[in-house]
Amino acid sequence: MTEIRLVKYRDTKEEFLDLFRAAFGQEMSSGLWDWKYIENPLVVGDPDLVVALDGGKVVGARPFLLAEMWINDRKVKAAQPCDTMVHPKYRGQGLFGRMNQFAIDYFEGQGCALFYNFPNSMSRLGYLGQGWRLVSSMESLFHVLNARNVISYRVNSRLLGLALGSVYNMVPRAGRKESLSLTGFRMGISDHFTPELKEDSLRENWGIDLVRSEAYMKWRFEQHPEHKYTYVIAKERDEVKGYAVISIQEQDERLRHGMIVDYLVKDNSIDCFHDLMTECIQQLKKKCDIISAWASPHSGFTDELIKNGFKTSSKFPYNRVFQEAQFVAREVNTQAIGSFDIYDKDNWRVTRAYADFA
Repeated sequence: MTEIRLVKYRDTKEEFLDLFRAAFGQEMSSGLWDWKYIENPLVVGDPDLVVALDGGKVVGARPFLLAEMWINDRKVKAAQPCDTMVHPKYRGQGLFGRMNQFAIDYFEGQGCALFYNFPNSMSRLGYLGQGWRLVSSMESLFHVLNARNVISYRVNSRLLGLALGSVYNMVPRAGRKESLSLTGFRMGISDHFTPELKEDSLRENWGIDLVRSEAYMKWRFEQHPEHKYTYVIAKERDEVKGYAVISIQEQDERLRHGMIVDYLVKDNSIDCFHDLMTECIQQLKKKCDIISAWASPHSGFTDELIKNGFKTSSKFPYNRVFQEAQFVAREVNTQAIGSFDIYDKDNWRVTRAYADFA
């Protein structure tokens, strides 16, 4: 019978990479494995991994990406399920649910307060059936710069992309005019974390948000083995008032995707956010086919992005092409969370930096 238990990450690394290849039909590099599950500054020593074993062979795995979260002015431990996999020959045997339940019990004992993640359509029902709840759909806001390449990539046809892209470029669209003038903040560019970006000095002292420590930020954005990130920093009278992190990622060598991955703005200043996004667009537009971002609607940032030429993935015809990510969460330790409602979308400040795929 298949057994669910803990093994050491380093001991199962090669088996994990083999299983990833069998489960998803693609490769995970050794460097990416180490970055995600060994080099994370929140990882201590040689961490444990929840696996399914059959005769000593790893046939399923349930990895987690560790993070710290602010809940108002308190820090709690959090974990994001990533790279859940079951070997094709062992699917339909309930291993996903068994590994999940084992992980829930294990992480509760490790002092973890909550889980959060962005499951695909195949795994979402499994999570919801084990206590995860839908917090919100993460509405992608996107700025199409090269419609031909974007459509070619989405429909997997260069000829159809050329035809539909030409039509797209000819159709007038409301809100197409961009507002790209700065309002008065001085902008700077850096490829590394600077001492000015003190730990979360820009965040509000309420709601749920990532703990952006120096060690975490350097790991997340400077040590990634596959992606490069750039800081865009807004200052007013030599004081940092906000920053954003951008990245350019190639997808199948057919699409250059510019991502506004992360941002924080002092007092949710719309003027500061406007200048940050203006500079991000200027940095990305000459190198990318499309630019995308996530924004929390209650901040007013969604409207500001739309003013800057972004479209929303929730409206036709874009909702037929761009899928929204589903953001789910699960309370693990009621005592650690207290009376705070982690299922209220207005309590979260989610950016793409939360997700392991950005």
